[in-house]
Amino acid sequence: MAAESGEREGGMNRDRATAAAIGALAFAVADMAHEALGHGVAALLTPGITLVSISTVALSTEGASRLVPLAGPLLNAVLGIVCMAAFRRGRGFGPAAFFVWLFATVNLLNAFGYGVYSAVLDFGDLTAAVQGLEHHFAWRIVMLAVGGVGYYVSLRIAAGSLARRLADVGVGSSKLSSLTVPAYVAGSTLLLAGAALNPMANLVLLSGVSGGFVCMAGLLALRGMLPKDDLPTPSVLGYARGWHVAFVVVAVFFVLVLGRGIPLHV
Repeated sequence: MAAESGEREGGMNRDRATAAAIGALAFAVADMAHEALGHGVAALLTPGITLVSISTVALSTEGASRLVPLAGPLLNAVLGIVCMAAFRRGRGFGPAAFFVWLFATVNLLNAFGYGVYSAVLDFGDLTAAVQGLEHHFAWRIVMLAVGGVGYYVSLRIAAGSLARRLADVGVGSSKLSSLTVPAYVAGSTLLLAGAALNPMANLVLLSGVSGGFVCMAGLLALRGMLPKDDLPTPSVLGYARGWHVAFVVVAVFFVLVLGRGIPLHV
């Protein structure tokens, strides 16, 4: 009995470690998709915009545009919808499936969380996108409403989708917390570490903390959105060496290179 209990606990610890590695990767990739693919591509396609630098917390440009700041959250929304749809069509469960689900969820929470963030603080991408328009306060109300509703709906869809995939392999919904909590902590910590070296110190709080620990806090509420079941909670991820190696490589580059910022102007 003791040996069986120890083996079960060992499996749970391996699951948590792999979930943490996958969480950090999903957060980092979603962050750079927002900055490089969202803001970056929009900036390249917009006349009069010059790229200055890119870091984990910002794409710095010269020139004015509403499209460039809007493109980051918009790309997150598109990636989240596409990846969640792909996850819902799949079967089975393992590290790759968990990454797809988490990447989709993080993108959705980032996209809609930006609405709440910009509305409350009057700062950020969506604030820049509506800057100078009439009825600015009304725009903030709209952003708050759309962001709040979208965030909640995203959480409901994410929770149900993950629970169904786990149930397909005979795993109970109570397993969610042992996957999502380590992913949330590791991913948010990586975003904070990536922001800590940025020359713009105010972005450590405004982007590093709010973009991870605050914006992604919904991951901690997923288990409470589902009814309890009697299914077992065995190990589903194990120790996935490739994901841990990828985490180390990405984390070093994310913090020590992107964290300091990369000049893009000639």
